[in-house]
Amino acid sequence: MSPPSLPASRLTKRFLLCLFWCASSAFAQETTAATDLELYQALKRFQLTGGAAVAENLTLKRDRAEMTFNGTFYFEPPLAGGVRGAVFLGNGRFRAEVPPSGFERENVQRLLKADVVESDFRTAVLRFTDDTFDLIGKNLSAAGGAAAEAQDLAKEFEPRLLKETGANVSARLAVSILNQESPGFFLAQFDKGKRGRFTLVLDYQSRLLVATFGINAGEKGLIFAHRGVLSGNDIWMAFYSLEDYQRGRVQYSDTFDLVAIPHFAMQIDVRDPTKVLKVEVRMDIESAVGALRVVPLVINESLPEYESVRLKKAMRLKAARFVDGAALDAAQEDWDGGVTLFLPAPRAAGEKFSVVLELAGDFMYDSPDIGNCYYPRASSDWYPRHGYLNRSTFDLTFRHRKRHRVASAGIRVREEKAPGSDDEMITQWKIEYPVALVTFGVGSFEPHTEILKRKEGDLPVTFYSVPGWLLAIKEDFMLAELQNCVGYFSALFGSYPYPSFAAVFHPRLFGQGLPSMLLLPRSDRAEKHTYAFIAHETSHQWWGDMVAWRSYRDQWLSEGFAQYSGVLYTGLRDKGKSRKELIREMRTSLVESPQTETGIGKGHVADIGPLILGHRLSTRESENAYTTLIYNKGALVLRMLHFLFTDPQTGDDKPFFTMMSDFVRRHYNGWATTETFLQVANEHFPQTFIGKKYKLKDLNWFFSQWVFQAHLPSYRLEYQIESQADGSVLLKGNVYQENVPESWFMVLPLVLRYGKDQSARGTIHALGPKTPVAIRLPGPPKEVELDPDSWILSEKTSTR
Repeated sequence: MSPPSLPASRLTKRFLLCLFWCASSAFAQETTAATDLELYQALKRFQLTGGAAVAENLTLKRDRAEMTFNGTFYFEPPLAGGVRGAVFLGNGRFRAEVPPSGFERENVQRLLKADVVESDFRTAVLRFTDDTFDLIGKNLSAAGGAAAEAQDLAKEFEPRLLKETGANVSARLAVSILNQESPGFFLAQFDKGKRGRFTLVLDYQSRLLVATFGINAGEKGLIFAHRGVLSGNDIWMAFYSLEDYQRGRVQYSDTFDLVAIPHFAMQIDVRDPTKVLKVEVRMDIESAVGALRVVPLVINESLPEYESVRLKKAMRLKAARFVDGAALDAAQEDWDGGVTLFLPAPRAAGEKFSVVLELAGDFMYDSPDIGNCYYPRASSDWYPRHGYLNRSTFDLTFRHRKRHRVASAGIRVREEKAPGSDDEMITQWKIEYPVALVTFGVGSFEPHTEILKRKEGDLPVTFYSVPGWLLAIKEDFMLAELQNCVGYFSALFGSYPYPSFAAVFHPRLFGQGLPSMLLLPRSDRAEKHTYAFIAHETSHQWWGDMVAWRSYRDQWLSEGFAQYSGVLYTGLRDKGKSRKELIREMRTSLVESPQTETGIGKGHVADIGPLILGHRLSTRESENAYTTLIYNKGALVLRMLHFLFTDPQTGDDKPFFTMMSDFVRRHYNGWATTETFLQVANEHFPQTFIGKKYKLKDLNWFFSQWVFQAHLPSYRLEYQIESQADGSVLLKGNVYQENVPESWFMVLPLVLRYGKDQSARGTIHALGPKTPVAIRLPGPPKEVELDPDSWILSEKTSTR
C-alpha cells in the first residue's frame, strides 16, 4: 500500500526539518572511543568540529567567577556523553570577587593593584566536565567550520599550559569523566584584555591544584597567570568553594585521594649516572574509592620550565603493566608533571592490585665542582606518587659501578657483586617503617660510622663523605654533631625512632632532612651557623618526618620548628651567646623590605601575610617572604610559646617540652595541622604558671594573633617608682602596644635588677594600645627592663 500523499507545503516543511536534524546529527555526532586511553587521546586532540553558538550578553557563573560573552563559541564534538571544550572569540568581561580572607585581598592588591580580579578579554579557551555546555551551547548550529583563530587557540592551548605549569588538562578531564566525579571540573583561560593571559581553575576534588601548584588545604579554585620562563606562575587568588564558605568548614584535599600506595619495590639502575637513571617501580595499590578507572600520579612536578629542564631531564615512562605481565594503558606527555594510568576494569573500594612502571631519564644531578657523586636533581620527584606526603614502605635495589657506593634511607641489607659482572654491584636498602619521601646518592662515598649508645639500644650513625682529594671534610666533627643532635632532640621531644641515622654529603647549597637520612653540603666549621644548620636538618626527623605537615598551610610546623630547634641546640653549644645572636638575626629579617622581581618593595616582610599561607607568601612582589616568615617568624612564634609555658620566676620550662613531646607522640607516623597542634597546646597550657596567673583557659587568642594574622607590634614600658608609707615602693606606669589591632593581648616578661647578682623576674600584660601597670615591690630596683631576652616578637621593645 502506498503512503498517503501530503500537501506540498507540509512536504516542504518536513523535508527542511529533516535536513536540519540530519545536519545537526552529522556535525554533533559523538566521537567514539573504544578504550579509556582513546578517550584521553580524543580529548587531547581538542578538535572544534562540534558546531558553533552565538552568544549575546551571555553570563556564565562558576562559583565566585562571573563571565560575560558577546561573540561566538566553537565546540568540540561530544565525548563520553557530553561536550568537553570550546573556544570563544569576541568580547567578554571577567569578574571574581575576592574571598573573605585578609591575605587574599592583600595579595590581589599587591599583584594587581585592585580590589577584585576583573578584566576584559577577546579570546577564551574552556575545558570542562560539568554542565557548562548546557549553558553556553543553547544556540548550537552547524554554520561552517571553526574560525582559523579558534582552531589555532585549541591547538596551542594544552601544549603551552603543559610547558608553563606541568598540568595535563586532558588527563584531568579523563579522570573526572571516567571516575564519575561530581561536581565536575572547569578551566577557562582568557586573553587579549587588560590583564593579558590568565587562567581560572575550578577543581572540586583539588587534583590539579595539589599536583601542579601545591595548593592542598582544601581550596577548590584559583586564578593564576604565567610570569615567564624564569619565574613560573603567579597565583592571584586561591579560594574554597562558595558552599565551603557558607558551611564554615572545608575538607582537606587528601580527602579526595583515589588510592593509597602502602609499598614501593624499586629496581634502580645507576650504572651510568651522567647519562641516565633507570627505575622499575612496583607499586602495591589499594583503591580508596568505588568504580576506580583512572589513577593520576605525580612525577617530575618540581622540575622547572627554565632551560627546558622538565622536558629534557624528566623521568619518562617506557612501559606499564600489571605484575602478572598484562599490559596497562598509561599516558605521559612532553613537559608533563605526572603519569596517568588507565585500568582495564573498574576497581572497588578497598580492592588491592599491583602495577609495574618502567621509567628512565637524565635525572641525576652531576655537580660541576665536586665530581664523581650524583643525586636525583629533585629529591622526591624521581618516582611516581599519588597525593601529598602519603606514607609508604620501600625496598630499593640499586645496580651500580663497583667504584661507587649507594647511600639511602633505612637499613642497607646487602652490598654484593652483581651476577655476571666484575665491575658492577648490587646494593639493597629497606625502609620498613612508613615514610613520605625517599632519596639516595651514588658516588665515591666513604662511610664513617660510630655507634651512639642509648638506653633504647645502640644506634649506628654514619656520615657518607667524599675522598679528601675531592674535598677535605672533617668527618669527626660531622659525626660528633650528628650524634649530639640526635641525643639532644631525643631528650627534648621523644626518642629517635628509626634503626639508623645517616648524613650524605651533597654539593648543593642547601640541606634536606629525610627520614633517617640527611643531605648536607660541607658544614664542618665550628661556628653558630654550622651548629644551627646541622641541628635544623637533624630535627626534621621529628618535624617533617615523624610528624609531617598536612597541607602547605601547616608547613611552618616543620620549618619553623626545625629553625627553633637549631637555635636551642646552638645555645647549648656556647651557653646562650649564639642563641641571642641568631634570634637577633631572625628578628631583623622580619623588618627588612620585601624583595621583588625588579628590586626592593615597600614596607616590611612581616606585613606580607600570616604563617598559614606557606609557600604562597612568595610572589613576584615578595620573593624573600617564604623563608623569612615560615622559617624565622615560625621559629620566633614557637619561642613565644616556649615562654608562655615557662615559669618566669624559676625558669622551669619543662611544661613546654612535655607539651612538644606529647605533640610528637600523638602525631607519630602521621600528619599534623595548625589546629591539631593548637589542640595539644590548649590541653597543656591552663596548668602552666602563666595560664593560671592570667586565668587563661586556652591559646586561641595567641594563635589568632601570631599564626593567622600578620602584625608586628612594638612595646614600650613607661614607669616611675613611688615610695610607700610602709617602706615599700610602687612601680607605676603604662605599657604601650602599637601597630596591632586594639584587641591584641600579650603577656610580657619583666626583669628587675637590684644588684650585681640579684634580680627578680615576672610578667606584665598588654591589652590594647595602653595598659596601666602597678606593682608593689619591697624596695626600689636599680634597673627595670621589659623583655630583655627578646622572648616576645616585636619590631621594637623599650623601657623608660
